[in-house]
Amino acid sequence: MKIVEPISRKLIRLGKLYLSELEKVTNHLDINQYYYVLTLICYHDGKLTQTALADMLGKDKSAMVSIIDNLSENGFVFREVNPADRREHLLRVTEKARDAVPEIVGAFEDMNNTMTQNISADDMAVFYNVLLQMQQNLNSMQTQPHNITI
Repeated sequence: MKIVEPISRKLIRLGKLYLSELEKVTNHLDINQYYYVLTLICYHDGKLTQTALADMLGKDKSAMVSIIDNLSENGFVFREVNPADRREHLLRVTEKARDAVPEIVGAFEDMNNTMTQNISADDMAVFYNVLLQMQQNLNSMQTQPHNITI
């Protein structure tokens, strides 16, 4: 029997390495996870609900609540009742987040440039297209019945 490494393991290793290096350059910002979530909230400051953010990121609502709670406990975001619909809460950033997000975005840019050096723009376009096709292939599996015999 041949051992086959799932593609997902390669992507997870790459993601862990990326986040490990990102954490080194942002450790003075008092944040060690949810960097991208924070940048999205900051970009949409006061115009984004938890539900909309969860949909945008493909996260379930309970996971999103935990993420927002973490960012809130660390002083980066807060919830504000939506005046147009009191059942909803809009996500707002604090001054601490406004100061941190430009550094986080700069760190993303530096990391992306470092990890893609010596890779042509054409190769990166192919890479992104392949990732998108893989995602579409897996998404289509979710809508198809599985014929598993036990």
